[in-house]
Amino acid sequence: MPHFPSNPLENLAIDPGELDRTVDLQTEDPATALSEVDTLIDQATPGERLLLRFPPPAGDGRETLFQPLGRHLLQARREGRLARCLPAADGAGYIVVLPGEGPAPSP
Repeated sequence: MPHFPSNPLENLAIDPGELDRTVDLQTEDPATALSEVDTLIDQATPGERLLLRFPPPAGDGRETLFQPLGRHLLQARREGRLARCLPAADGAGYIVVLPGEGPAPSP
C-alpha cells in the first residue's frame, strides 16, 4: 500500500484565507440565483476568488441550491468562464476562481 506523506488532494483545495470576497445567495429560487451568479461571473475581476454561499438544508426535504448551482458552475467552467469550482467544506456554498491573473501575491 503506498504511503503519502501529505494528502495529495490538499493541492486541489482553495485556502479560505485566499478568498477575495463572499457572496450570499439568499434566494431559494434557483432561476434567480443562477441569474445572479451569471451576472457576478460576467462582472468579476479576472483571477478573482469567490465564495458563493446559499442557505443550508432546512431539514424539510426540499432541494437546496447545491445541485442546480453545481451543474450551472460546471457548465460555466466547461465554457471557460471559470478556472476552478469546488464545493465549500460545509456543503452550503461553492468556491469559484475566475480565469486570468489574480491580484499580485503579498510579500
